[in-house]
Amino acid sequence: MTWNLTVIIICILLFVITAWLEYRRSNGSRLILRIIVSLIAIAALACLALPVTYKGKNSINGGADAALLTPGYHIDSLSHAGAKLIFTTDKDVLKTYPKATFLNTLQDLNAIYPAIKQLHILGYGLDDDDLKQLDKIPVVFHDPPAPGGILAVNWQKQLKAGELFQVQGKFNNTSSKPVRLLFKGLNTPLDSVNIPTRKITDFELTTVPKTPGNITYTLLAIDGKDTIENESVPVIIERAQQVKVLILASSPGFETRFLKNWLSQNGCAVAVRETISKDKISEDFINTEKQSLAHLSAALLNKFDVVIGDLSALKALNSSESSALRQQVSQSGLGVIIRSDSLTKETSWLQNNFKVTTYASKTQLTVPLAIQDQKFKNAPLNIDPSYISNNNNIQNLVLDLQNHILASSAIYGTGKLVYTTLHNTYTWQLAGNNKDYTALWSILISKAARKSPPEQSFAVASAVPASQLPVQLQIQSGSAPVQLSVNNIPVSAVQNAIIPYEWKFDYWPENAGWQQIILNKKVINSWYLYQKDNWAPLKYASRREKTQHYLDKRAKSLSVTKQIQNLTSIAVPKMYFYSVLIAACAFLWIERKLHP
Repeated sequence: MTWNLTVIIICILLFVITAWLEYRRSNGSRLILRIIVSLIAIAALACLALPVTYKGKNSINGGADAALLTPGYHIDSLSHAGAKLIFTTDKDVLKTYPKATFLNTLQDLNAIYPAIKQLHILGYGLDDDDLKQLDKIPVVFHDPPAPGGILAVNWQKQLKAGELFQVQGKFNNTSSKPVRLLFKGLNTPLDSVNIPTRKITDFELTTVPKTPGNITYTLLAIDGKDTIENESVPVIIERAQQVKVLILASSPGFETRFLKNWLSQNGCAVAVRETISKDKISEDFINTEKQSLAHLSAALLNKFDVVIGDLSALKALNSSESSALRQQVSQSGLGVIIRSDSLTKETSWLQNNFKVTTYASKTQLTVPLAIQDQKFKNAPLNIDPSYISNNNNIQNLVLDLQNHILASSAIYGTGKLVYTTLHNTYTWQLAGNNKDYTALWSILISKAARKSPPEQSFAVASAVPASQLPVQLQIQSGSAPVQLSVNNIPVSAVQNAIIPYEWKFDYWPENAGWQQIILNKKVINSWYLYQKDNWAPLKYASRREKTQHYLDKRAKSLSVTKQIQNLTSIAVPKMYFYSVLIAACAFLWIERKLHP
């Protein structure tokens, strides 16, 4: 039986008894009035015990303005906000402004201070998790200027020894002097760039790691004699897997010769078949055993990861060789890099996705190139005016300044085809532009080469994992990761309900530096943990952007200039029922004294 029903039953019984006693009184005058007053008294008593409410509009516009201080706030902005209540969730901010009320989470804001009229966010704003806790509180973001320092940065977290390592980003120089960005490894300067004053500038720093292992580079921002930013740039350098390359050339040439030498210098196994005349070929082998290349069979092609060939040489293959090549590409993941030419007009399966348009020109063009994943243009190169037409089936790899496509890739079964109209890349090496030559051929070969699927893949979900903060990690594996640990501390992974081969787990790290992921007593990967104060400008810029984006999404549903009202249940004050009960009881008592 519910409380409300119990109270009602008791009050009904009490009224019946009271009415019966009034009826049996010897003095029968004013009987009806006495029963009505008794009913009123018992009803008032019931209302004191029962929740009595009514529907009405409860305005939250009558509350006070509040300010939430976040890192980067200015004390002068408090006076402009006009807030009576001041909060913060950051302990460092609390040290600078001890008068602020500290909140463990922003959920406390809704629970303890529900009548806030507007919440003024001062500083660089909040992360996604904090923004979700604001619920329906009207928010005003006093957007500050972009912080000085590195606003954005990106680099490849894992690469092979000998590959070009690039660190790219944006730097905001707020000082009146140029800032020098210095990239160092093992305390040795590797690259640098100057950032002009009062300007947000893109930057790129590069090096070529030679030694495998977990390496932590250092990125310094130097203003005169002062180091204004000192950041760690961790990268995992894997031992370069020997790529096995077969080169098919329709004739001897400088392009093949320089490419062969570059591949061998970078540890690749190279086999070259060049056509000298109609019935004569030459064979050359570097870093690999000699074998006959006179006939290309499936077994022979299976020994290579990528085939590089002139289009005319590939089209000249007999039917059995062409069939074996096609089978290896579509079913076994072999890659083919096709160098276009104009010696044959017939099309083949190698060029179905690559339509080439050639413009009439008496001389070659000399233009800088843009290579995928490189922010800046390379040195000028002599090219023929032949361009690949764009379509949805290809991925653009190399373009010129007019966005003409000079190299692209397409999927063919389990393998890849890479098509290029570049014929004179060796001139880069002749001019000493070895970095550009390496960048070009590295991406062409990496896109085309046969891939070995890893047993497990690992990723860190947190953008900048920091010490003493929770880090979300993720592992993809065909089987459940049973014996999983981080730095020999066992962790439990939770399977993704939608992606069954994906497992997630949280970890609370303590010490910054390299962390090891151990599965079945074997180290499968490493990841780097930053100090809590690392990449501060980057974090602040991210918070600023996320907070502004959050408010843009809410702009249509919330307005800080309009009174927000909700239809809700409002409780009737108990004071009214106390007054009625006392008045009714007083009447019954006085009436009985005066008329016994």
